[in-house]
Amino acid sequence: MFSVALLPLALAACGSSAATDGSGSGSGGQSSGRNPDVLTVAQIPSENSTTLKEAREPLTKLLEKQTGKKIAFQNATSYAAVIEAMRAKKADIGFFGPDSYVTAKDTGVNLDVMAASVDTKNGSATYQSYAIVKADSPVKSLKDYRGKKVCFVDPNSTSGYLYPQAGLADAGIDTGKDIKTVMAGGHDASVLAVMNGQCDAGFADDSMINETLPQAGKLKKSDYRIVWKSKEIPDSPAAVAGDLDPALKQKIVDTFDTKANTDYMVAHGFCAKASDCLNGGSWGYKKVTDALYASVRKVCDITKKCTSAH
Repeated sequence: MFSVALLPLALAACGSSAATDGSGSGSGGQSSGRNPDVLTVAQIPSENSTTLKEAREPLTKLLEKQTGKKIAFQNATSYAAVIEAMRAKKADIGFFGPDSYVTAKDTGVNLDVMAASVDTKNGSATYQSYAIVKADSPVKSLKDYRGKKVCFVDPNSTSGYLYPQAGLADAGIDTGKDIKTVMAGGHDASVLAVMNGQCDAGFADDSMINETLPQAGKLKKSDYRIVWKSKEIPDSPAAVAGDLDPALKQKIVDTFDTKANTDYMVAHGFCAKASDCLNGGSWGYKKVTDALYASVRKVCDITKKCTSAH
């Protein structure tokens, strides 16, 4: 049954979904919510499409096994595209950044947060934003970003935009006047743009710099310096559409709660070894609630940089 469709997910998508919703669930029975034949999973663009497809294959197979549904995996063209896909019922499961999840929830998207990724079995569901420069750069701190071309990830990225905005403000940098802003589109793209000299400095999440790019052979510690680290940020959540059939929704929630981790996935043959199971060096997912993201809402209020996505 394993079937991955990796397609660009754009805001303009307005045709009918490939999934059958509501009472037309494919089984002919009455449903109290949408029960699509195909579950569409939307992912924010943290890495390039091919890398994300490969990284998500074990989880896709797990979801297919546990739900009995085919999975269509779609890599969004922007963070806002995931928000709008969930709003328009074009996606049933969404992988968000903290800011994009908060934006979706607070602008009326019918979704429920399920879990956030953790690096270790007993680890906390938090991470950090890093400010990165080339090893030979004269930049020593965020104060030195003044007059520089700076790579961010996306206006809806928490570690690639929101928390950096707060850090720069604390350093006395007016981002509207003191720097030239470049939106790289992905965390990997932001880091690589700095390494390639397209930006003087940039921001990305810690796992991209510490694990993902080094493991792919695209970044060495001798290539760069970290000149700032943010406060701990609630980790990126997975959310499920609130209007799905309750039984189907519970299967999805239970999968993330008890099975979407390297221990289970290796033991049951979804991946050969832990490093092959989930992207970003993650051990798996830990159950979280909306309350975890209160600190993100606070930074939104302070910086006034969160977008409505409308």
